[in-house]
Amino acid sequence: MTPVHSRPAELALPVASLAALRRELAATAGGDAAAKALQSAGNAAGDSFFRSLAHGAAASVSDDAATAARESLARLDQVTFWRRFVELFASRGWGHLAMTPMHPGVGALDAADWVEADPDAGGARPACFFTTGLLANLLGRVAGEDVAVLEVECRSRGDERCRFLFGGPIALDELFQHIRSGRGVDESLEQLV
Repeated sequence: MTPVHSRPAELALPVASLAALRRELAATAGGDAAAKALQSAGNAAGDSFFRSLAHGAAASVSDDAATAARESLARLDQVTFWRRFVELFASRGWGHLAMTPMHPGVGALDAADWVEADPDAGGARPACFFTTGLLANLLGRVAGEDVAVLEVECRSRGDERCRFLFGGPIALDELFQHIRSGRGVDESLEQLV
């Protein structure tokens, strides 16, 4: 029998497996370690999502091909880009995202049906860690520079939607510090320069 050395670029898993993975990681490694591991795994998944968004089929993307894909995406108008972006996730069963500009350099992606969230979890903090890593990689590859992602609302802690803010790392870090000090998201956004 000839061994098979190629692997498909994507794999479909039952939704329950992601929630089970998060619960088990948190139970055995602790909440912060689980968050970090899931963000790292999500970040790795961003490469495949980037290829799909750019309509590439290669298993790996060279620097030249990534640059060409980024330039191709940059030529799209905002409406077309975001339509393709949200369709990418919806077509894979992740949920239905809507993008809203929040502040110069900061946007929000909202979903009332995001698959990573577990509405029965009763969590104390947002918990779509895999998604934050995936979005940071994908949006960063599209932008050609680092993009940070911060989940500020999550159905896993009882919110009506999952809300992912994204932007430059400095702005998102400043936003996080404001929120951590007890300010609301809107007030924190007003504080950004």
